Amino acid sequence: MPHNRSLAANRAKRILALAVLFAWASSASVIAAEKAIGSITAKFDQAADVTAVSAVNRQSGKTFVGIVDVKGKKFTVPALPIDATYDLLIETKEQLLEGVNLTVPRSDFEEEQPLAKEDVAIIREKVFGLNQFEDQVEILAIEGNIQHAAILLNKVRTKLFVNSQPGEVIWRAELWHYQRPEQTWLKAQDELFIVLHRERLQRGDFEKKSVTFDPVLGGITLTEEEPKRDLGRIELPDAKPGVRLRKKDDSPKNK
Repeated sequence: MPHNRSLAANRAKRILALAVLFAWASSASVIAAEKAIGSITAKFDQAADVTAVSAVNRQSGKTFVGIVDVKGKKFTVPALPIDATYDLLIETKEQLLEGVNLTVPRSDFEEEQPLAKEDVAIIREKVFGLNQFEDQVEILAIEGNIQHAAILLNKVRTKLFVNSQPGEVIWRAELWHYQRPEQTWLKAQDELFIVLHRERLQRGDFEKKSVTFDPVLGGITLTEEEPKRDLGRIELPDAKPGVRLRKKDDSPKNK
């Protein structure tokens, strides 16, 4: 009997220890989950025109759906994991306003130096030389510093391609990165490019598209120190047809 009592006591101790460990692990998981949740909010006067808002993590490819408050003229993208960077996408029936991340790492120089005109010209030549499939290639932006550059490309293949239908085109919007570790500008080796859009559609439908890329709505990084970001007021651009870039100075933000 004493032996049985000892076994029962040891078993009870183990069960109690496991219960305590489980409770601690559950509590830690809840705390970690709470810390890992962030959000992005903003206001806009044309909330009634907005059909959808989302935030995309280009690195993982995950998209998080936002909530539009038409009455309050604002939106929120909740439950965003922190330590990640997001681009916002705001859609209406007539257009798409899309964030694009044109930020680059700092250079190795103690005092930051911008891209020179000669650097931009070299990068442009290299980029055009690498685009052979599309017959219409437009560089919407080249941003960066003396060692790093981000390039936003708008490209269309209007010529015939394999299994193409009459009047069909391929539209691509891509973000490229270049580096100059020493004297020569080179395409970033750790990535091919970031595809923002790739669509196969009729040329007439493409010509009706209204897409505006906005760096103010791109590269939004949430951290443990700053898990929630308020972008202030966002104004939708004119819904004229075309693919374009809205520069930071043109974005009526935080007014």
